[in-house]
Amino acid sequence: MADQASAVVRNTVTLLQQLAERIEAELAFAQTLCDLQKPRTNTLVKLVEQARALVPQVLAAPSVEGVRKGVEQIEMLLAPIGKIAKQYTLYCVGHAHIDMNWMWGWPETVAVTNDTFSTVLKLMEEFPTFCFSQSQASTYALIQQHHPQLLARIAQRVMEGRWEVTASHWVEGERNLVSGESLTRHLLHTRRYLREIFGLTPEDVQIDWSPDTFGHPATVPMYLVRGGVKWVYLHRPGAIGPQRPGAFWWKSPDGTRVLVRNDMANGYNGTFAPNVWNVLTRDCAETGLKFSMFVYGVGDHGGGPTRRDLSRALEMNTWPIFPNLTFARARDFYTRLEAEGSKLPVLDCELNTELAGCYTTQSLIKRSNRIAENRLTDAETFCTISSAVTGREYPKAAFVEAWRDTLFSHFHDILPGSNVHDSRTYMHGMFQKTMATSTMAETIALRELAGLVNTTAPGVSTQIPAATTGLSVLGAGVGYGSDRNLSDAAEQTAGGVTRPFVIFNPTAWERQEVVEALLWSDSPSCSITDEARQRPYAVRTPAGETVQTQKVDQGLYWGHAFVKVAFPVKIPALGYATYTVLEQTAEPATKATGQSTAPHHCSYLIHERRAEGLENDLVHLDIDPRTGGIRKLLDKRSGLAVIDRQGDAPILEYLLEKPHAMSAWIIDNISQRQTPQMVAIDRKLDGPYKATLDVKLKIAESELTLTYELRAGDPRLYLHLTGTWFQRGTPQTGVPSLRLSLPLALTGAQATYEIPFGSITRDLNHNEELPALNWAMVQGKAGAKAAGLLLANDCKHGHSLEGSTLHLTLIRAAYEPDPLPEIGQHEIHLALLPFVGALDVPSAIRAGRDLNRPLRLVGTPVHPGKLPPGASAASVNNPAVLLADVKQAEDSSDAIVRLLNPTGKRQEVTVQLDTQLLGKFTQATDVDFMERPAKPATVRLAANKLSVTVPAYGITSVRLAR
Repeated sequence: MADQASAVVRNTVTLLQQLAERIEAELAFAQTLCDLQKPRTNTLVKLVEQARALVPQVLAAPSVEGVRKGVEQIEMLLAPIGKIAKQYTLYCVGHAHIDMNWMWGWPETVAVTNDTFSTVLKLMEEFPTFCFSQSQASTYALIQQHHPQLLARIAQRVMEGRWEVTASHWVEGERNLVSGESLTRHLLHTRRYLREIFGLTPEDVQIDWSPDTFGHPATVPMYLVRGGVKWVYLHRPGAIGPQRPGAFWWKSPDGTRVLVRNDMANGYNGTFAPNVWNVLTRDCAETGLKFSMFVYGVGDHGGGPTRRDLSRALEMNTWPIFPNLTFARARDFYTRLEAEGSKLPVLDCELNTELAGCYTTQSLIKRSNRIAENRLTDAETFCTISSAVTGREYPKAAFVEAWRDTLFSHFHDILPGSNVHDSRTYMHGMFQKTMATSTMAETIALRELAGLVNTTAPGVSTQIPAATTGLSVLGAGVGYGSDRNLSDAAEQTAGGVTRPFVIFNPTAWERQEVVEALLWSDSPSCSITDEARQRPYAVRTPAGETVQTQKVDQGLYWGHAFVKVAFPVKIPALGYATYTVLEQTAEPATKATGQSTAPHHCSYLIHERRAEGLENDLVHLDIDPRTGGIRKLLDKRSGLAVIDRQGDAPILEYLLEKPHAMSAWIIDNISQRQTPQMVAIDRKLDGPYKATLDVKLKIAESELTLTYELRAGDPRLYLHLTGTWFQRGTPQTGVPSLRLSLPLALTGAQATYEIPFGSITRDLNHNEELPALNWAMVQGKAGAKAAGLLLANDCKHGHSLEGSTLHLTLIRAAYEPDPLPEIGQHEIHLALLPFVGALDVPSAIRAGRDLNRPLRLVGTPVHPGKLPPGASAASVNNPAVLLADVKQAEDSSDAIVRLLNPTGKRQEVTVQLDTQLLGKFTQATDVDFMERPAKPATVRLAANKLSVTVPAYGITSVRLAR
């Protein structure tokens, strides 16, 4: 009996609390509603005052029924306001924010998704008006794999219109750290997958659902519109620049725009409470409209809408002095916002920055993603050419799987590095699968093409020296190169005195570089013999000249001996050229690069306190012998030094941030700044084509080697950093990091950074950490002349400008949620390009891609072939436009080419397409990112010559049919 009495008391108290909440919420909403009316009506205000005066008496009634009747009487008094209240609508959109592998591993992500979707389907049976919106194609893919029966039930609800798919992207992904081409693949592969499983078209999913993405580049609207997206839902719009309202039009530099709902004030894991009207009135006061959107559902770890929330919403919707609470889909809100929101403000800026620590945390993840993006794109291009030449089947299915795995890693808690160790392990496992796919596809394609190239030439012999007759070098070095995620560099020539190499260029502009060829020894010994060391090697160029090579390395690789030689090459745009390494002498090459100071005349002595540096015909480098940093970097053509320092000149800084929460996400103040200890400077290569200096550095337990490299005819200074990092962050000591620092001899320094599909110049030079892709460029004045420096990188993103000093964070060892994110081996490659005058953005993009997309050397025997010794598959006549991608269409053997114009002017461009390498094309069609016809048509085709108009700051995709 006592328990029953207690239950009655609790129930009575609950009812009284609910009635009190009800009338207080209605009065608060009514008061705010009066303030929203234009002009403000005093009659309505007096009604609210009268009603509020009755509340104490009503709530003091001796029974629940008495309180209820009193509340209803107050509501009748407020009836004139109630008519106005129901003119306001809150679109209630249920969803479940599911973080992929954030604080847990993949098995838990699968379980969370399954449980969330199962719960939602049960609630749909119980609540007939309940609608649900869910993003991320990857969640449906995992359900299809692990619980296909559940996917069938979801498909039924999708057909009914109650389950809204808001997945225009494979995941709710990071945008600042991924390539533009990857963003197009999110749209392409997600759209195709949703058509496959649900029959949805791009027009059925016109929203980019990115509530928790950590910032948005300025070019996002441009690529979204070309992917059939016109609405954006976000929650983290950054804080730099103009104020971000709750709803606005967002315009890209090319003029395209999307409609944004910014939920920064509310968040995306809402729950229903009597004060939910706040969401509506705050937005209405800002927009002047009478509706808004409320996103609710338990999130991060999934869960979604609850029975309590749905019941509460239905109950509150019956309150007469309250807005309409409508279970809705996101499209219901956006359709109305688009129709009535023409006067919303327009923002034409980037929506950054959020959580700047995520530009640098988890180096392995970021490096893996950069490599995967580039190698997949290159492999597709090479396979497109190989398929056209040989008829070999293009490996579509393999590429789709590899791209899906790579796109999954873009999730906003994976690529940014704000994840646990298991998440990194899972991502790296997928990366290794992707690399096996791309390297094998590329290797097969390039070897097939090389086998069809005519490698015979006057003076090229197939003779094998008698001393090695009967020994085959074929297959030596099996697997070499695949450890660096490149095509397999095992020996494919016949060995002997003549070794042709077909050198392929994955980029659509001519490349003049110094390359390294691997020559596997045909010695019967498993070691490099003195005789093998002394063999002379020359190279025959496509022009028929024979020039000396430079031996740069020799050694063993799993029982196979090799010599590595370097020589200069010129490879046509998106093409190849044949260079033949000969075992013979040649006239010594003119020494175009080398150490800047002569060695001591006695070979076993050195100059005491010697100066150190490198020099070629374009650049002079002086090294600080105490720190191993750059003292002077001189552009010899102009005589201007972009770096010119006196005294100590460190190039690396070891920093320690003070301890703080969310160390993976947030960068805090620096408490210590040190210069790594220089242990030794070793002269290595001395030309004629490559010259290098090794600087050995020590930071506590960590030992690193920084290699400076100059190449003949190349204005870039290359920096290679390798070693093992042992420093770890802790809540007691803080966050250790290593960064490159380049104090530039410039005034008025301003930095431009690469972003997806272009670049942005930022007026931030107070050491703010900012994101960039392949490069950052600082320009200013050196004396009276304009000058600058471009810094290209192969796997880093976090840059900062401090006055005129450009920084690049190389390693940053956060301590949560992964306590050991950085311990291990690191390999970083950078390039510094000094320039006088201005360097345009297209040239900067090419410089960044040159570093990230190396030339490929493929050995082959001497043989005739149907392909000429050299050719270009595609060349562009306008340097302002870049041919960004060549791939095979997803639904046919047509070719897709993508052209990028990162300049502020519309550009006319002609692309010459080689018939032998790509086939003869009969039709060209403008297409969107889903490879469907697009308007307006701006392409023309005649005799395999493609003429295209590319809009300013725009991108154009073209389908070519044979």
